[in-house]
Amino acid sequence: MSIAIDAARGLCYMHHSCSPAIAHRDVKSSNILLGPQFKAKIADFGLARSLLKAGEPESVSAVVGSFGYIAPEFGSSRKMNEKVDVYSFGVVLLELVTGRRANGGGGYENLAQWAWRQFHQDESIQLTNVIDADIRDPAYSREVQLVFKLGLICTGTNPSSRPSMKQVLQVLQR
Repeated sequence: MSIAIDAARGLCYMHHSCSPAIAHRDVKSSNILLGPQFKAKIADFGLARSLLKAGEPESVSAVVGSFGYIAPEFGSSRKMNEKVDVYSFGVVLLELVTGRRANGGGGYENLAQWAWRQFHQDESIQLTNVIDADIRDPAYSREVQLVFKLGLICTGTNPSSRPSMKQVLQVLQR
């Protein structure tokens, strides 16, 4: 949880405290570095871009990012705003709780598609079969399910229905 919170805090700063706001555009687990005491830091700003107006979609000339982490609207319309980072961060959350890789959904699915399918198949929302066996401790099941559901919400196909990074951070800090 502390790694997720630290990474969310960094993205929240970029989206809500910088003027103009900054979209990282390549949020992935390998770009979240761990320092002493496992304090997480967002790294690799090579694809970062200042946003003209926060929340407003902007056209870009090329799709950039890493397979499995790229928001669907970015790949299809080349429109982007800070919600592309929210999507990618949602994939990182799904990686944390499932133990799967972003492009490891199986077949032609990425992790987000696989997780959504699993969620729709298990209406009880227990999801014990999708949670990484290494963290299936009943003492933490509430937190793990919260992170899984937050990952799903962040990877929704409609960018306007995704939360802001400020909202994501608030949920993680509860």
